[in-house]
Amino acid sequence: MEEDIIKRRIKERERVINEAKNFANSLKGSFSAFLIGSYARGDFNAWSDVDVLIIGNFMEENPIK
Repeated sequence: MEEDIIKRRIKERERVINEAKNFANSLKGSFSAFLIGSYARGDFNAWSDVDVLIIGNFMEENPIK
């Protein structure tokens, strides 16, 4: 049973990381994206959010739009 939980956690972590990668790949311009927080450390739980830090030069001319 414990192995099943670990396998599910690994599968969920991979799914979330892939979703974050897909989001980063959809951005235009030059940037770096980092997965940080509990998902990056591997100690996430059912209530954890996904923390992604994106640093880049892709701001629109008028950022107040």
